[in-house]
Amino acid sequence: LLLLLPLLVLAQTDDFDDYWKVMEQLQSKLLKNYGNTISPYNTRSANFTWNNNGSTTTVTLMRSRLLSVQEREQQFSTATGAIMEWIDPRLRWNPADFHNIEHLYIRRSRVWMPEAVPCESTAVAPVSLFDSSNVKIYPNGQVISLVYFFATHNCEIKAGNFPFDINHCTICFSLRGTYGEELMLRGMIVPEPDLFGTGEFDYEVFKAKPVLGVSYYNGEASISTVIYPFVITRQPQFWVCLIILPTFFIGMLVLIGIFFGEDSTSLNGLVELGLTGMMSLTVIVGILNDSIAKSKDLSALGRFVFFDIIIVVAIITILFTQKLRRKLNKVSEQRLK
Repeated sequence: LLLLLPLLVLAQTDDFDDYWKVMEQLQSKLLKNYGNTISPYNTRSANFTWNNNGSTTTVTLMRSRLLSVQEREQQFSTATGAIMEWIDPRLRWNPADFHNIEHLYIRRSRVWMPEAVPCESTAVAPVSLFDSSNVKIYPNGQVISLVYFFATHNCEIKAGNFPFDINHCTICFSLRGTYGEELMLRGMIVPEPDLFGTGEFDYEVFKAKPVLGVSYYNGEASISTVIYPFVITRQPQFWVCLIILPTFFIGMLVLIGIFFGEDSTSLNGLVELGLTGMMSLTVIVGILNDSIAKSKDLSALGRFVFFDIIIVVAIITILFTQKLRRKLNKVSEQRLK
């Protein structure tokens, strides 16, 4: 066995050398005269028939993680992963001619890619290995690439029912620089995408209409777009514990102090107690002002705090009026005597 071991290692080395020679021949066939800066779909008005029916680029949403929701800026940030697929007819081969090699891995920068970019987004940043990762190529010219990026998307976040609000937002991809009859963009979602929310927000696909394709003409070229609707649902437990319960207990303490406190007969004590409660509620109003997006309508939580303040002011006013009425009655009785 020890004598046969070197022969086995030598046979494996020779087998790899043969494989590598075949791979070099295949890569030479595919990339020798290949231009990665030229699109193969420039056939809109040309006298060629290979792409008469047009072709498609498919973006399949695989995973998305909600990083943050910026209500004041009307934006939300995500880390999203998608699979892009397209056909490049220049990258075809017959597996039988190359020892049945059925797929090939090549650096992304060496092949042409459709310009599918996130739309209605800002601060789009790919991961560090975005430009150096591989694409997978099949004998029929199908190219598959994994795209993973961080982006901040625009969304109209409505705060009318804060903190019980449910917002419908979208992530979209747009295919630029090609005519629709040459290359279209198609959107898909894997059966069970990996979606992750935050501690405050749930994040899920809007199942009633998970993908929407849109094409429009901007005067020079048609732009193909796919839209993925998402539902961002706020979990109200944090705000219930931080705002609703404290304001409720502050209001209760003020009422108990006014009606059952030792200074319940002293006007100065009642006013001081009421002002202390209002100051406490003012701090909570400041927290809401820094957290909630500005809107023409007051949010549900804002209305709750506002009504608490009105109740405290109304009670103090009633007690002050009652005290003033008793004093005036006493003065009147003294003058009558």
